[in-house]
Amino acid sequence: TTNTIDYGVKEVKDNAGATTITLERMGRMPMPIDVLVEYADGTLESFYIPLRMMSFEKENPTPSIKRTILNDWAWAYPSFEFSIAQPKSNIKKITIDPSGLMADVKLENNSYPAK
Repeated sequence: TTNTIDYGVKEVKDNAGATTITLERMGRMPMPIDVLVEYADGTLESFYIPLRMMSFEKENPTPSIKRTILNDWAWAYPSFEFSIAQPKSNIKKITIDPSGLMADVKLENNSYPAK
């Protein structure tokens, strides 16, 4: 296939003491997504977004980091939104696919703040 994998962090906004993160899929190939959030105090938290068309959950690649499994992302929707219970000011960095194993064709939009 000529379908590509391309995901990005579209928006990060404050939401009454929490942070709402919007991801987008620009490529045509749907994938399960790992998101790593680094907070200002140096702690890390992992979020996993399964793909609805998969019938299983991917194993946690870093068991030492707290992992939250979010609702699945249906392949027909180009964006996905989730909230974390931390203000935006506490977030140092957000990274899609921190392991670098996903064949994303445009890596510069995979993090916040953008590179």
